[in-house]
Amino acid sequence: MNIAYLISAFTDPQHLKRLINALNTEHAFFFIHIDKKIDIRQFKNICKGSNIFFLPDRVRVYWGTYSQVEFQMRLIKAALSDGHRFGKMFMLSGQDYPLWSNEKIMQWAEDTKGRDMISGICIDSDDVEEKYKQLYRLNRPQTDIKWTSPKMNDITSKALRKTLLMVGSKKPLNLTVDDQLWHLYKGSDYFALTHDTAEYAYKQWRRHKEIKDYFKTSFAPSETCIHTIIFNNPKYSKKGDLHTGNYTTLQALTPLHHIEYDPVIKVWKDGDFDELMDSGKMFARKFESDTSDSLMDIIDKMREDVTTSN
Repeated sequence: MNIAYLISAFTDPQHLKRLINALNTEHAFFFIHIDKKIDIRQFKNICKGSNIFFLPDRVRVYWGTYSQVEFQMRLIKAALSDGHRFGKMFMLSGQDYPLWSNEKIMQWAEDTKGRDMISGICIDSDDVEEKYKQLYRLNRPQTDIKWTSPKMNDITSKALRKTLLMVGSKKPLNLTVDDQLWHLYKGSDYFALTHDTAEYAYKQWRRHKEIKDYFKTSFAPSETCIHTIIFNNPKYSKKGDLHTGNYTTLQALTPLHHIEYDPVIKVWKDGDFDELMDSGKMFARKFESDTSDSLMDIIDKMREDVTTSN
């Protein structure tokens, strides 16, 4: 089975190189999106290989905006167009690192053939408290004026958001696609899809303008767009992990990664090894060169020992 790692990065080229090296096998292929605001040469100069592909058509990325959906879909398109049929496509960030050996990852991929590792919860549900729904009821237009700074774009977006709120504009927690009512689902940016599910999600997004229009003004649409497409289809929703009840935490909807928010994402370093191993997760986020090097050395030794023992 071939595996595709779809990676988005904007910083720390050295860590991206280490991440690729850690996951690199004869069955692994890497499709990488570098934020268009960043000089791509610093990444391409040190991350080279016949199975490493940098997307030429890049997006200027702003956190929590539709730009993240754009690069997700471009990564999926690149993998679908590659010529290989990937048993699993993993959506990763450039600051992730594997906690499992490559052999264990491959065995897991074989054991879960035909299944997707993506979690979702219906925000448009009576079980979800109103305080969580409020984030998604706001219209959030995003400006991307190239000749102004990211800070000014953010200020402009917030001003538009406040204006819409003042006039009573509220975003529904559902949308209509092909005359069918789709409910809004939320999950994590990080997941693994089969070829068929990834192709379905991409084609639906590409085909339906109403999907793009809805998520272009949504909060953190990279955590909702693909999930909404998948979980509104009975065939594909059965391949994922649908949560019921009230929304609790984003960690609970992140099936493959161990991530700690405190209140921002914690950078893993010395002393965190036991916590990471106890999580049982396949990956963790986030790691940084220098800060996390000695911890990753320990992880590498563990992954190597597991491989040797097998």
